[in-house]
Amino acid sequence: MDIPPKNPMPFEDFKRILAEELQIEESKIVPESTFLGDLLIDSIKLVELMLRLEEMGLTIPLEAAWDVETVGDAYNLYAQQIAP
Repeated sequence: MDIPPKNPMPFEDFKRILAEELQIEESKIVPESTFLGDLLIDSIKLVELMLRLEEMGLTIPLEAAWDVETVGDAYNLYAQQIAP
C-alpha cells in the first residue's frame, strides 16, 4: 500500500499556529516579518516555537534553525521538510 506524500499546510494555517504559540495577532504575521525585529520574539520564545514545531512532526536541523530570521524563512524550512 502506497502512502500518499504529505503536503505542507497552507501559509495561513502556519500563521495561525505561530500567532497562537507566540501570543501575537495574526495580522502582524506576514512572510517578511522578522522574529526578533518586527515581532519582538526573544530567543527563549523562538526555542519554544521550534519545540512546538517538532511536536508537530517537523525536525529542524540545528544548523538550519540559525538561518531562520523571518516568518517566510520558517515556513520555507517547514515546507522543505514536509515536501516529498
